[in-house]
Amino acid sequence: MKIYEKIFARLEELHMSQTELSRRTGIATSTISDWRKKQINPQADKLVSICKALDMTLVELLCDEE
Repeated sequence: MKIYEKIFARLEELHMSQTELSRRTGIATSTISDWRKKQINPQADKLVSICKALDMTLVELLCDEE
């Protein structure tokens, strides 16, 4: 699973909107929207704040479950 897919799966689990993720991370809503539309991963410098907002670790976000 790609990083952006994990982010949106976690948003669904938490019943959190992209707008709320934007508010918690300071990342523009349009940027978050682009990840889904363009199927691209966020830049590395955004990952820590995303993990904090989604209450997950970098390992959970970056590594595939075995």
